[in-house]
Order: sequence, then structure tokens, then C-alpha cells
Amino acid sequence: MASPAVQKRANVVVSRVVPVVLLGAVIYATYAITKPLCIDYLIDPTSSHHRGPRVGAGAAILAVYYVLLIPMVGTYIRLYLTVLWNPGNLPQGEEKLADDEKRKRSKRSKRWRGKIGTPKSDAEKISQADADVERGSNTTAVGSSDQTDVSLASFYTKNVFVCQEDGRPQWCSKCCQLKPDRAHHCRETRRCVRKMDHFCPWVGGVVSETSFKFFLQFVFYTAVFCSFTLIVFAFFTAEIKRDTGGVNPHWCVCIGLSGLFGFFTAGMTSTSLQMASINVTTIENLSRHKTVWTLAVRVPEYLLERLWAPDSPWAPTFRMVSYPPQQVPSSETQPDMANTPTGERHVFAILHTKPGENPFDLGSPIKNLQQVMGYSVLDWLLPIKPSPCTDHSSMESHFAMGPVVTRLRQEAGLLVAPPENGAVPKSPHSGRSHEGSLSSQ
Repeated sequence: MASPAVQKRANVVVSRVVPVVLLGAVIYATYAITKPLCIDYLIDPTSSHHRGPRVGAGAAILAVYYVLLIPMVGTYIRLYLTVLWNPGNLPQGEEKLADDEKRKRSKRSKRWRGKIGTPKSDAEKISQADADVERGSNTTAVGSSDQTDVSLASFYTKNVFVCQEDGRPQWCSKCCQLKPDRAHHCRETRRCVRKMDHFCPWVGGVVSETSFKFFLQFVFYTAVFCSFTLIVFAFFTAEIKRDTGGVNPHWCVCIGLSGLFGFFTAGMTSTSLQMASINVTTIENLSRHKTVWTLAVRVPEYLLERLWAPDSPWAPTFRMVSYPPQQVPSSETQPDMANTPTGERHVFAILHTKPGENPFDLGSPIKNLQQVMGYSVLDWLLPIKPSPCTDHSSMESHFAMGPVVTRLRQEAGLLVAPPENGAVPKSPHSGRSHEGSLSSQ
């Protein structure tokens, strides 16, 4: 069995070769349907076919073929350029960049000295980097020197974000960088990618939030194109076999190619639409029935002001973290107002979904599809505008959240309307003990 490193290199090589193969297949099919079929058999048949001209049929087939060919080629070009120039990669951390530069200098030094082998220190670093990719590291997440308030602010200025158990954002030890919601580390490209769906050799790279819309359009148009091509070649192959007892080899090759790519892209269209309709990626879908999401949900300011009141009936059962980092006092003690930061404070409740719940499911297949395809018919049909989900400017969250998050807020007592008379709002958790439920960052 090939090693992971060999598989990575093979995937990258295939991703560069396959687009050329696809281009050759399209050119060959275009030749076969234009010259041997429509011109030499239908419009101006040769003497060997013993049939009269069928100009109307030939012209109609050519017109439909090229009408279907244009959107297929157009979406593929848009998809390929997006994957090539805007794959959705996240920047690598300073520690990772410094380590890569150190390795490059070490390799250059080895080549210059004619030595072979990997220093022990580098091997240890590689082993440590492989230890934890997707989940956070307890020793490197927030306290490391390469993380700053600027990078953390992109999380803590949101009202909701995916976090670790201690409330810190997810961390990639491969890239030495914080990971936004739904980001995943791609082993082929060795980079973290926003809302990565899968690595696809057929399109030359990673399909992510920036390219999934164009990928879906491409596989749909290709399935329609291949279905039409398969039907046309199969029909006239059966006809010429009845008349002459022979077949055209070009037509038979096109039947095989259109059947292969047609069934493949039809399956990809079906599964992609199904996953987009429930707002999950291919990677998330692998474990979506048992995944428990940990979310940091901001506590409203009016609840914070009354949280530590002596007569407050609000007794939350969840852990909390605050930003800027500070000690969150227990329910039995009063906060030291003299030590409270003067800047804006963001306090988050650490909440958990039930296994299989998806916080990004908006509750409607159409709404979920609109996050990928857009809000108009033209957006769905034309590969022009990027997906709405690529816009992360909202202060609510990196991605739109659905009814699951609303329910979690309600159960935690975070949806209580602000009081008008200054009274402390009641909470469904009132009277419960939460000793040890508050944590500090």
C-alpha cells in the first residue's frame, strides 16, 4: 500500500493531468458529432450510407449540442480558474512560515555539503506537527506568541463561533494558525481551506466555499450534456447497424465516454445537491450523524450587567469565557470592578449541540441552497457571482446559523427580552447550582 506522502504527490500530479484529458475528450466528442455524424451522415451523407439528406435533423442536433457545450465549458473554466487563483486558503501562522524557511535553509545547506538525512530536531518538529491537526492544542491555542488580539478579534467580535471545549477558537497545528468555522486542513495542498468540501483531481485542486457553486453548476451541465450526447450516438448507432450491419468506431467511443462521464456527473450532482440542501460539506457529511458542535455564544450585555447582582435569580449551567482575556468570577463572589478592563467586554457561553444536529442548517432546503447558489435564477444558472456564504462580514457569525442555535440560546436563557423596568429577567435555569461551571481563559 502506498504511503500517505506518495498518495499526496499522486493526487497532485493527477489533478494537473486530468484537466488536459477532459479537454481532449470534449474536443474528440465535438469532432465526432460534427463531422462523422451530422455532416457525413445526416446533412450530406456519403454514398456508403445509402440514405438521403436530413438537414433539419443534423442542424438541430448541432444547435442543441453547442448550446449545451457552452455552459459546460464556461462553468469548467470558471471553476478551474477559481480553484487555481482563489482556492480559499487561510494564511499560515508566523511559526509555520519561520519553520518552513528554516527547513529550506537546512536543505540548501545539506545539498551544498553533500550530506543526506534529516536532522533529529526537524524530525521531532514534523512528528509534533502531525500530532493534532483538526482539534485544538492545549498548549498552543491562545497563549502562543504568534497569535495576537487582531486574529482573535475575528472570532470574539462575532456573536457565535465554533470553539474548543475551553472556549478558544479551533487551532491547526499544521499551519500554526487559528481556524475559522468549518475550515479544514487539506493534506494535498498542506493548507487550511475555508469550508473545504473535497480535493478533486478532475478540477485540479480543492473545492471549497469559493468554488463549490461553480462545481455544482459544472457537474449538472456536464450530466445534461453527456446525457444528450449518449442518446444521440446510441440512436444513430442502432440505426446504422440495422441498415449496414456495421458501426462507426468514433460513435462507439463517444457512447462509452458520454456514458462514463454522464453517470459519474449525475451522481455527483445528486449528492452535491443533497448535501447543499442540508448545508453540510462532503467532509462534514462523513460524521454528521454523530458530530457534536461546540459553540461559543455571546451573552447579551443586559444579562451581564445583572449577572453578578446579589439578588440575581439567573444561575447559568454552562461554562463562560470572556474577551479580552480576564478572570470570570464565580457566582458567589462579586467582581472586582477596579480590575475590570475599561474596553468592551465580550462574554460567551459554551454550548453544545446534540449529536447529529447541524448549527448551519437554516431549516429549509431552499435557504440552504441559496447560501451556495445565490438568490436569483440567474445566480443559479450562470457562473458569475460567488456564493453568498463567502461573505463573512456579518457580526453574527462566520456563516449563517439556523434554528439549532436559536434553540440553544433559548434553553440557556439567552433569548430573554431586555427588561424595561430594570428587573432581573427570569431564566429557565433559575435556582440551579452551577458551581464550577464558569471557567477563565
